[in-house]
Amino acid sequence: MEGNYMKIGSYTPGTDGAEPVIEREYFQQGYIVKDEEAYLNYPDKVCYVPELFDEGYTRQDFLDMCYGQEEMADMLFEMVDWQSPETLQNELFDMQEIDFCPVCKKLYFMAGEQRPCPVCGTNPEEVEDADTESECRPAEPGGL
Repeated sequence: MEGNYMKIGSYTPGTDGAEPVIEREYFQQGYIVKDEEAYLNYPDKVCYVPELFDEGYTRQDFLDMCYGQEEMADMLFEMVDWQSPETLQNELFDMQEIDFCPVCKKLYFMAGEQRPCPVCGTNPEEVEDADTESECRPAEPGGL
Protein backbone atom coordinates (compact mmCIF):
# COMPACT_ATOMS: atom_id res chain seq x y z
CA MET A 1 0.00 0.00 0.00
CA GLU A 2 1.76 3.08 -1.25
CA GLY A 3 1.06 6.65 -0.38
CA ASN A 4 2.20 9.62 1.59
CA TYR A 5 0.97 9.12 5.11
CA MET A 6 1.44 11.31 8.15
CA LYS A 7 3.66 9.57 10.69
CA ILE A 8 4.68 11.17 13.96
CA GLY A 9 6.83 9.08 16.27
CA SER A 10 6.65 5.32 16.30
CA TYR A 11 5.06 2.47 18.21
CA THR A 12 6.53 -1.02 18.28
CA PRO A 13 4.44 -3.65 20.09
CA GLY A 14 6.15 -5.59 22.83
CA THR A 15 6.83 -9.26 22.23
CA ASP A 16 7.07 -12.16 24.66
CA GLY A 17 5.66 -10.09 27.53
CA ALA A 18 7.95 -7.09 26.94
CA GLU A 19 6.58 -3.56 27.08
CA PRO A 20 5.96 -1.78 23.76
CA VAL A 21 8.54 0.71 22.54
CA ILE A 22 7.00 4.17 22.21
CA GLU A 23 9.00 6.94 20.55
CA ARG A 24 7.01 10.17 20.63
CA GLU A 25 7.62 13.26 18.52
CA TYR A 26 6.27 16.77 18.91
CA PHE A 27 3.06 17.53 16.98
CA GLN A 28 0.99 20.73 17.32
CA GLN A 29 0.48 20.65 21.11
CA GLY A 30 2.37 17.71 22.53
CA TYR A 31 4.57 14.65 22.18
CA ILE A 32 2.62 11.80 20.61
CA VAL A 33 2.62 8.87 18.22
CA LYS A 34 0.26 9.25 15.28
CA ASP A 35 0.36 6.87 12.32
CA GLU A 36 -2.07 7.60 9.51
CA GLU A 37 -1.14 4.49 7.51
CA ALA A 38 -1.92 2.23 10.49
CA TYR A 39 -5.21 4.08 11.01
CA LEU A 40 -6.33 3.79 7.39
CA ASN A 41 -5.05 0.32 6.50
CA TYR A 42 -4.62 -1.77 9.66
CA PRO A 43 -7.63 -1.48 12.01
CA ASP A 44 -6.01 -3.54 14.79
CA LYS A 45 -2.59 -1.82 14.81
CA VAL A 46 -1.86 1.01 17.21
CA CYS A 47 -2.22 4.29 15.30
CA TYR A 48 -2.23 6.83 18.14
CA VAL A 49 -0.61 7.20 21.56
CA PRO A 50 -1.47 10.35 23.58
CA GLU A 51 1.14 12.49 25.26
CA LEU A 52 0.55 11.51 28.87
CA PHE A 53 -0.40 7.84 28.44
CA ASP A 54 1.24 4.67 27.23
CA GLU A 55 -2.07 3.19 26.13
CA GLY A 56 -2.23 2.91 22.36
CA TYR A 57 -5.38 3.33 20.27
CA THR A 58 -6.29 1.45 17.10
CA ARG A 59 -8.68 2.43 14.31
CA GLN A 60 -11.12 -0.03 15.85
CA ASP A 61 -10.90 1.87 19.16
CA PHE A 62 -11.81 5.11 17.36
CA LEU A 63 -14.70 3.37 15.60
CA ASP A 64 -15.94 1.92 18.89
CA MET A 65 -15.90 5.39 20.50
CA CYS A 66 -17.95 6.65 17.57
CA TYR A 67 -20.45 3.76 17.43
CA GLY A 68 -19.07 2.50 14.13
CA GLN A 69 -19.54 5.84 12.37
CA GLU A 70 -16.51 6.16 10.10
CA GLU A 71 -16.92 9.88 9.43
CA MET A 72 -16.88 10.64 13.17
CA ALA A 73 -13.96 8.27 13.84
CA ASP A 74 -11.96 9.87 11.00
CA MET A 75 -12.68 13.36 12.35
CA LEU A 76 -11.63 12.35 15.86
CA PHE A 77 -8.39 10.79 14.60
CA GLU A 78 -7.57 13.85 12.49
CA MET A 79 -8.24 16.28 15.35
CA VAL A 80 -6.50 14.51 18.23
CA ASP A 81 -3.09 16.08 18.76
CA TRP A 82 -1.96 15.41 22.34
CA GLN A 83 -4.91 14.29 24.46
CA SER A 84 -6.74 11.01 24.67
CA PRO A 85 -9.51 10.58 22.07
CA GLU A 86 -12.05 10.32 24.92
CA THR A 87 -10.97 13.71 26.27
CA LEU A 88 -11.26 15.31 22.84
CA GLN A 89 -14.66 13.73 22.29
CA ASN A 90 -15.87 15.11 25.64
CA GLU A 91 -14.57 18.57 24.68
CA LEU A 92 -16.55 18.35 21.42
CA PHE A 93 -19.70 17.47 23.41
CA ASP A 94 -19.07 20.35 25.83
CA MET A 95 -18.54 22.86 23.00
CA GLN A 96 -21.69 21.56 21.25
CA GLU A 97 -19.72 20.55 18.18
CA ILE A 98 -21.21 17.05 18.32
CA ASP A 99 -24.17 15.44 20.06
CA PHE A 100 -25.54 11.96 20.61
CA CYS A 101 -29.09 11.06 19.62
CA PRO A 102 -30.71 8.89 22.31
CA VAL A 103 -33.28 7.62 19.79
CA CYS A 104 -31.17 6.38 16.84
CA LYS A 105 -27.92 6.10 18.86
CA LYS A 106 -25.88 8.14 16.38
CA LEU A 107 -23.37 10.94 16.88
CA TYR A 108 -23.92 14.00 14.73
CA PHE A 109 -22.38 17.41 14.04
CA MET A 110 -23.97 20.46 15.66
CA ALA A 111 -21.52 23.28 14.79
CA GLY A 112 -22.03 25.01 18.14
CA GLU A 113 -25.82 25.20 18.16
CA GLN A 114 -28.57 22.84 19.25
CA ARG A 115 -30.18 21.14 16.25
CA PRO A 116 -32.31 18.07 15.56
CA CYS A 117 -30.62 14.79 14.73
CA PRO A 118 -30.07 14.69 10.94
CA VAL A 119 -30.50 10.90 10.95
CA CYS A 120 -33.91 10.50 12.62
CA GLY A 121 -35.07 14.11 13.15
CA THR A 122 -35.28 13.89 16.96
CA ASN A 123 -34.98 17.25 18.68
CA PRO A 124 -32.78 16.69 21.75
CA GLU A 125 -34.66 19.40 23.67
CA GLU A 126 -37.94 17.49 23.25
CA VAL A 127 -36.74 14.01 24.20
CA GLU A 128 -38.60 12.72 27.24
CA ASP A 129 -36.84 10.56 29.81
CA ALA A 130 -33.62 12.53 29.34
CA ASP A 131 -33.64 14.81 32.36
CA THR A 132 -29.92 15.47 32.41
CA GLU A 133 -27.14 15.87 29.91
CA SER A 134 -25.38 12.78 31.28
CA GLU A 135 -28.41 10.67 30.42
CA CYS A 136 -28.25 11.89 26.80
CA ARG A 137 -24.51 11.50 26.39
CA PRO A 138 -23.26 7.98 25.69
CA ALA A 139 -21.16 6.27 28.33
CA GLU A 140 -17.43 6.65 27.87
CA PRO A 141 -15.63 3.50 26.77
CA GLY A 142 -14.03 1.85 29.79
CA GLY A 143 -16.16 3.85 32.20
CA LEU A 144 -18.34 2.58 35.00
